[in-house]
Amino acid sequence: MSISKITKDLQGLNQKFPPVEKWSPDLCEGQEFYINREGQWFYNNSEIKNNKLINLFSTVLRKDDDSYYLVTPVEKVPVKVELAPYQIIDFEFMQDNVKLVTNLNFEFVLNKINTTRLINHNNSLIPLVNVRSNIEGFFNRNTYYKLIDFALENKNIDKNYLYIQSDNQKHIIGKIA
Repeated sequence: MSISKITKDLQGLNQKFPPVEKWSPDLCEGQEFYINREGQWFYNNSEIKNNKLINLFSTVLRKDDDSYYLVTPVEKVPVKVELAPYQIIDFEFMQDNVKLVTNLNFEFVLNKINTTRLINHNNSLIPLVNVRSNIEGFFNRNTYYKLIDFALENKNIDKNYLYIQSDNQKHIIGKIA
């Protein structure tokens, strides 16, 4: 198993997100993929700097239970993830919705399915958001601080939790100490 083999296995898949949930390939261990807290991807401790390749890999990510995998029709490769695979790098208010933009060429609207939750990471509460198919993303610092400022300015506080409103849902982004 190698990056070039995975890339070759994915040739010809024209869909934005291939049907990885329908594939049941064998688990292929030995090589290491890792996504760090800053959203950088690594293969065997070397950073992957080819953004087109990272975007391709992001389309075949699958989360089974609490583990992430790159899934092709012929193999399933574990991916260690420090926080979440997607990084939310921007947002836009559109009428009553908030559209989030990821670092991996994907945009989506916060709604009942694509919502937030707070997790404890290194003694801090951090919001994660369901980006797609149970795969989560985290807010980069700049985007997170802008959302916090917006929530505070608009008094979006409910029971000491800060939130942003989208699709008639309150999406928690932090807790007031």
